[in-house]
Amino acid sequence: MIGRILGKRYEITEKIAQGGMSTVYKALDLNLNRYDAVKILKEEFAQNPEILERFKQEANAVAFLSHPNIVNIYNVGSEGNIHYIVMEYVKGQTLKEIIRSKGMLPNEEILNYSYQISRALESAHNSNIIHRDIKPHNIIITRDNLVKVTDFGIAKHSDSATITNSGKIIGSAHYFSPEQARGNMTDRRSDIYSLGIVMYEMATGTVPFDAESPITIALMHMQEPLPSPKLKNPQLSDGLERIILRATAKNPIDRYQRIEDMMMDLRTLMAGERLVGEVNPNNGSTQIMGAVVPESKKMKNDIYDDERPSSSKKRGLIIGLAMILVVVVGALIGNAVFKGMNNNNPPIVAEDEVAVPNLVGKTQEQAEAELKALGLELEVTSTETSDKPEGEVLRTVPEANTKVKKGASVGVVLSGGLEKLLVPDVTGSTKEAAEITLMNNGFILGGVSDEYNDTIPAGEVIRQDPMVNTSMPKGSPISIVISKGPEVTLSAVPGLIGKTEREAQALLESRNLVLDPVINKVPTGDEALNGRVSAQNIPEGTEIKQGSSVIITVYEYKTVQIPFNLVGKKASEVMALINAANLKGVYIAGTESSDIVVEVSPSSGTLVPYGSTVEILGEPEQIGPQTPANP
Repeated sequence: MIGRILGKRYEITEKIAQGGMSTVYKALDLNLNRYDAVKILKEEFAQNPEILERFKQEANAVAFLSHPNIVNIYNVGSEGNIHYIVMEYVKGQTLKEIIRSKGMLPNEEILNYSYQISRALESAHNSNIIHRDIKPHNIIITRDNLVKVTDFGIAKHSDSATITNSGKIIGSAHYFSPEQARGNMTDRRSDIYSLGIVMYEMATGTVPFDAESPITIALMHMQEPLPSPKLKNPQLSDGLERIILRATAKNPIDRYQRIEDMMMDLRTLMAGERLVGEVNPNNGSTQIMGAVVPESKKMKNDIYDDERPSSSKKRGLIIGLAMILVVVVGALIGNAVFKGMNNNNPPIVAEDEVAVPNLVGKTQEQAEAELKALGLELEVTSTETSDKPEGEVLRTVPEANTKVKKGASVGVVLSGGLEKLLVPDVTGSTKEAAEITLMNNGFILGGVSDEYNDTIPAGEVIRQDPMVNTSMPKGSPISIVISKGPEVTLSAVPGLIGKTEREAQALLESRNLVLDPVINKVPTGDEALNGRVSAQNIPEGTEIKQGSSVIITVYEYKTVQIPFNLVGKKASEVMALINAANLKGVYIAGTESSDIVVEVSPSSGTLVPYGSTVEILGEPEQIGPQTPANP
């Protein structure tokens, strides 16, 4: 499969994962020049019309989902016997890998991951899509701690530890709900149960129920109480344990009915607030359920199939309806007696009863004072996100004008303000990457400033405001500071010529410049110039970056010995020898270069300062015998 191009567009480059019914490859999108993930249905299942149809239908349904916490599906295609789904390629670790490496996760990490998974389920549930296979293996955590939920399509069939029925797989045994185990209809609350099990595993490092047989695990989900996660992890907060227990209630009625309700409690804990109200007494209690029945008539694969009620259930339903009817009739009769048969008579109100005042729009303190004046107690039952100021009363239970006995408690629902999320960490990212991360986590990019930094590379985020994991209203702007790299400050190079080496170094340091340790030397015959700067590689007045080095050249006093055996040689030859000795030869008394040297001054072998002048005296060369002078 490596190297093959699907749909004339997706070039398979490497295999990255394999499940029970599909294989996932990394592929290069030749049109967009980006890497995608391509999930290919295994060939042995491509001939099964039912699996193939479900594969296509579910893939197309999930393709409509677009959410930062869901792995996006880009395309669905077929080529011969190859059926594939093209999806977003996400770099990161699965939550299962993280749990295996870390064990128990800290409370803040559990809250962060759980809330992001909930956001993904919220998007799916609002589109009438039930995942049915929420488990750590299907949750990817990126380097930026962004959660990506995957395998909304056929991946729910891909775990080996599953309950099967005539080849039809209905879920992963360690994480599915009791109703899935019984083969009953599954709904959104089944996903909530699975998320609760995932949270349990994050909190304890282990699944609550484990056995060699998937059937045994299913029975444990149906019949055994959930072990207390706090007994395994004493560091787990009480609030998190309550959320886990409520999410994993055996009876779907006792669970969170909507993922939004669970998200509200998660946000409350993320904001550092305490959950109010009592834990549902049914949560986590033992419920003896019927064993898993593997016959196909008991086990339905379609999540939308309703379970037909048995005869015993029908009898129970009839009895329940009759009891409800009795209660309703009794209530009507009691109400008539209470009001009296004559409508002109005012209602009879017991002296120890008062009407609940209208507290909507008031602060908690104002509401508490007003109730106290009437002999009533205030009880905060919950908080909800709203556009009202935080702490303002949204509604009361019972409602205003309802008669209650003095001393009774009146429940109030307070505004928690706008929905609050945890600010992600964008430090070390580029501005563009930071903006995408903020958007994916429900925030917007606020003010952008820059400053010099000696350690953070230019273009990367140095810090952010608010800081990471701060609880902020959804949509809040997050300001960032971008590094401009090390600050470039210029200094003018001072004039160094004529200065001693030490004076030159002091002048450079006064301007935050550096004297290069490599110092050139130039000889001089002037002893007064010895050790003084003769040249600098950067001219005086030139502006350079502070910290830069300047190279100087200094004089070094030297003496030179006048060459020997110069007398008797041609003047031109002597001149060359003197110049080669770094001395300066000069002809005197009309000496020509062709003359024969009769004298040099100073004389040969004398030590003289470097570059000293040596006088050369020569006479014309005599040709033939000389005639003596007359006496």
